[in-house]
Amino acid sequence: MQIDSYALKCLIYALLSIFSAATVQAEVIPEKRVQFIHSLNADQADGFALPSDVAVNGKSVYVVDGGNHRVLVFNLKGEFKFSFGKQGKGKTEFSYPVGIDVASNGLVYVADSGNKRIQVFNDEGRYIRQFKVKSGRYLIRPVDILVDEKKSELYVSASDSHEIMVFTLKGILKRKWGGNGVGEGEFRYPATLAHLKDGRIAVVDVLNSRVQVFEKKGTYSTQVSEWGVTGGQVFRPKGIAVDKKGTIYISDSYMNIVQVFSENGKLKYVLKMPSNYALYTPVGMSFDRNNRLYITEMRNHRVNVFNVNP
Repeated sequence: MQIDSYALKCLIYALLSIFSAATVQAEVIPEKRVQFIHSLNADQADGFALPSDVAVNGKSVYVVDGGNHRVLVFNLKGEFKFSFGKQGKGKTEFSYPVGIDVASNGLVYVADSGNKRIQVFNDEGRYIRQFKVKSGRYLIRPVDILVDEKKSELYVSASDSHEIMVFTLKGILKRKWGGNGVGEGEFRYPATLAHLKDGRIAVVDVLNSRVQVFEKKGTYSTQVSEWGVTGGQVFRPKGIAVDKKGTIYISDSYMNIVQVFSENGKLKYVLKMPSNYALYTPVGMSFDRNNRLYITEMRNHRVNVFNVNP
């Protein structure tokens, strides 16, 4: 059996970590307690199935319910309002959607991954338009979508081509960057996207176990975290959210934690869940206008809301 160099590096690192733990005093990782507020009541809509992302505007919460090929909509109290979508290839139909974003004008953008397209809806779930995600001659699976309203652009993380693609609001490709690799500006399955407070774009680089930060034109800026299992490191990062102060929250679906970093990428603390609550496969996250944090837990089939500054 052959083992590639990256897998071998991971194996050696894991073994060293295990043996080191037996002889070196464990690192003290700072924690900050959070307060549970409520769960989104998906039971009114027959429950979640593999929810992957959440977006919030001034009056509604939109959750990608990928296993059910739909989007569920709630009010800010967590009460179910309505849903839209079903499995299929037509308008307002989805095939395993993954990412979502909501613009200030109420337009809802959904990364319809299985259908390799972006669909756009109004805030009541009515279909507006769509466009295919293409790199050259090939259709690409979009993972997440991020709206830049100042530039009237859409950033899309492209799974198959390991790229970030930038489109006009109408779906015309303007530029792209990346490619499969481990170097700066390269990706191994880019996923969730977020705006930093200063306007730069943060990209969760899943299999490279890091978050990369770029200027809007695609110029590499910096990296947040790296592969590992100690404080400030990530194993399988999946989600990212940025609060009003510019603080960066990164979910790790393998270690079942959310770590919090300063704007310059330094670890601040790990969120400490209530004693009767534990995260399981946290993925997409979002803040509302009251700075409350929404966390989707894919394999727990739930979305919960927390006060991160109790």
